[in-house]
Amino acid sequence: MDELSKRQLARNLLIQSSDLGQRLPPASKDNSSNKSDSLDCRKCVHFFVTWEKNCPYGCKAYGFKGPQMPSIVVRSSSGERCNFFKQRS
Repeated sequence: MDELSKRQLARNLLIQSSDLGQRLPPASKDNSSNKSDSLDCRKCVHFFVTWEKNCPYGCKAYGFKGPQMPSIVVRSSSGERCNFFKQRS
């Protein structure tokens, strides 16, 4: 992914993340229907948790915070899996 498309995607994610909490259901513990498609952001080096009540999850690679896990936001806005997932050691 080139730098321009990365910036455009990050801008779209930032705009969409503000109202995403109202459109998506909260992340459930049992995601058995889409386990093969979803990534566990908690295992990624780019994932971070904030102190903000309305935007508790963030992604350093895409540069946004939101109410849902970043992998869910990326999937819903771009239709693709996260390209920046990197396993923590």
